[in-house]
Amino acid sequence: MPLTKSLFARLLIATLPLSLLLAATDAAAQNPWEDVKTPSKQSPESIGAYTNGCLSGAEQMPLRGDGFQLVRTGRDRHYGNPYLVKFLKDFSSSVEKNNLGRLQIGDMSMARGGPFSSGHTSHQMGLDADIWFSQDRRAAERPLSPWERDNIAAIPMADAKKHVLLEKNWDERIPGIVRLASEDPRVARIFVHPTIKRKMCDIAGSDNEWLRKVRPWWGHNYHFHVRLNCPPGDNSCKPQAKVKGDPCGGGLDWWFSDEFYAILNRPPSKEPEKPAEKPPMPAQCAQVLSAPAGESKR
Repeated sequence: MPLTKSLFARLLIATLPLSLLLAATDAAAQNPWEDVKTPSKQSPESIGAYTNGCLSGAEQMPLRGDGFQLVRTGRDRHYGNPYLVKFLKDFSSSVEKNNLGRLQIGDMSMARGGPFSSGHTSHQMGLDADIWFSQDRRAAERPLSPWERDNIAAIPMADAKKHVLLEKNWDERIPGIVRLASEDPRVARIFVHPTIKRKMCDIAGSDNEWLRKVRPWWGHNYHFHVRLNCPPGDNSCKPQAKVKGDPCGGGLDWWFSDEFYAILNRPPSKEPEKPAEKPPMPAQCAQVLSAPAGESKR
C-alpha cells in the first residue's frame, strides 16, 4: 500500500504517547473557540470587550482586493465584524490611491471571535487587525501563492530586545499609511513599537495631532495593530476610552525611562508564573458558540 499523506498522519498519531494525545485533546476542549471554523448564522454583533468577548455574524476577509492581500491565512484568523471588513477595504483602497503600496493584512479574529490559545489577548470581538509595516513591492504586484501567504517573512522596523529602531529597514511610507488609518473616525487605537512612535513624532514635528491615537506598546515591531471603535448601534460592545494628553508627550517618555529598561532587562524568573484568573465571558457568547453556522465565503 502506498504511504499517502492521510495514511502517514494516521500512523504518526498511532505512535504518539497517550499523554501527548490527551494534552492536545484537553487544549482543544479548553478553548472551543478555536475549533469552530464558520461564523454563526446571526446578526453581526461585537459582544463584550476587546480582550474578553466574541463575535456573531462574522464576515470573512477576501484573500486579495484593492490595495491589500492577506498573509498567514493558515491560522484561520481572518474574520471580523462587517464594520471591520468594510474599514479594511476602504483603508487599503486609500493607501493604494495615495501611492503608498499594498497592505499585507495578518491576524484579525476567529470565525466567532473569542480568546486565542496563543498570540493575542485582544482580537476577540472582530474589531482588531494586524497590518505589516513591511511591503514586498514585488509580491504586492501579484497574488501570493498559498505557501507564500504562510511563509513570506515580515521585516521588523525595530529590535524588540535592544529597544532600538532599525533605521536600515525603515520604510518612508509608514507615517503616511498610519496617518490615513488614524484620521479615520472609525479607528479608536493604533498600537506600534515605542521606537516607531518616537520616529513618527520626530518626523511629524508640531503637526502631530493624528498621532494621538497611535499608542506605544510591547511588541508591534513588524506590524501595527488597528482597533476600531464599537460599530454604531452595537450596544453589546464595550467602547475604548478616549485618548487624552499630548500626542507625543508624557506617556511616550516612560518607554525610554530607567524604569522601563529595568523591566526590559530583568532576568527571567525561575518560578513559573501563576496564570491570571480570567473574567467570565459575556453570557451572550455561549449562544454565539452554539449557534448554527452561517455562510463563509471568499
